[in-house]
This record gives sequence, C-alpha cells and structure tokens, in this order.
Amino acid sequence: MSEDTERRAFTIVPIPHVDVHEAVLEQLKQLVAQSRKGDRLPAERDLAEQFGVSRVSLRTALRSLESMGRIEIRRGAGSFVVNPESSPITAWLKELEPVGEDFLNHLVEVRAAVEDRVLVLAHRAAPDYSLLAALLDTIEHGFDAVDLDAGSLDVRFEAMLGRLTANPLLIELQKSVHELWVEAWGAVGMAPGDPVALLGEHRLILDALVGGDLPRARELMAGHVDRHVATR
Repeated sequence: MSEDTERRAFTIVPIPHVDVHEAVLEQLKQLVAQSRKGDRLPAERDLAEQFGVSRVSLRTALRSLESMGRIEIRRGAGSFVVNPESSPITAWLKELEPVGEDFLNHLVEVRAAVEDRVLVLAHRAAPDYSLLAALLDTIEHGFDAVDLDAGSLDVRFEAMLGRLTANPLLIELQKSVHELWVEAWGAVGMAPGDPVALLGEHRLILDALVGGDLPRARELMAGHVDRHVATR
C-alpha cells in the first residue's frame, strides 16, 4: 500500500466567490503593507463599503489574513496589524513550482514537519494552555452558515502554539508556511472542508497537551495536517 493511500485525504470544498475573495484579500494585503505594526484597520463596515463587497466577503478575507499572521482580530475591538510585510520566504517558495495539487501535497509535508516540532517545543515550555482554550471557544462562537459552507483555512491554533516555543526562527518559518498555505489553497479556489471537525481535532490535541501526553498530541497533530490533497 502506498503512503498516499495510507494517509487520509483532505475533504475539500470550493471557496465561495473565490474571485471576490482573492480580490478583497489582495486589497487588504496592500492596506496592511502601508500600515505600521499595531495600527488598527478601519471598521468592517467601512472597509466593505470601500472595497464594494459584502461584510461576509470582507470578514472571510480578514480571517484569511489573520491566519497568515499579518493581522490580529480582537473581538469587540477590531483588526490590528501584526506584520505589515509579507514573508520573503513565501514569495521564494512559490517560484519553485506551479501552485496546484502537487504543490499543495509538497506543502503538506513541509507543514507537517514544522507543526510537529512546534508541538514538541510548546510542550517543553510547559505553558498555561488557557489562552489556547479561549481561542478555540472564540473560533467556535464565530462560526456561521457561511463558514460551515466555505471550509477552513484557519491556522490560528497552530500559530499560537508556535508563539509558545519562544524560538524566533521557527516562529518565522511557521508564519511563512501558514501564509503559503492560505495563498496556495486560494489559488486553486478550494479549502479543506468541515471546519467543525477540524476544530474538534484542535480540541483533542489541546486535551492531550493539557494531560501531558505528548506522544498522543503528536499523533493527533500528524493526523490533522499530514493528509493527501486531491483537487480533481
């Protein structure tokens, strides 16, 4: 049996109105690039009017930008710039091969390696996991019908684990991989489906970490990220 048949495949769904999503995301990137770290972006209502799109489309793009590590969305406070510039590593990696099914499968392997090491170092730091639990609650409360239909490119959970490692090189590499992850799926117009199931997997990983069971957490993380991509 081949490795790909042993691995589970991602359930994928089309990104609704992908052209609009990509256009709004590009405009938001330009806005962030013109800002400074810590700046607050205009309100969702104002941005939606400025870009001529619905607030649903805008909110989806903002969440994608947050998953790239470029902004932070604070509930009740707005969206704040974290990294004004895109990672140069991301642009370089995109030049190595065309973005498509093969690219995504190669990226899966890179991401699986990065997330595993992040998990090990985060566990070694023995942190307070309450912020991760609160993050998962926030993500769950933010679900609506549009989210459930659109799949999920949300990597905030893994990004927060990355920050717990206190390894600036690994954190920067993880940010680059996450940015590429969001951009590559957007380029093919698809996303991993069933965000509720993906959130449930995050909770199981967190439960294992809280219980001090690193081998189980690594096994769960591998099952969460190391999957085969078939876009056809």
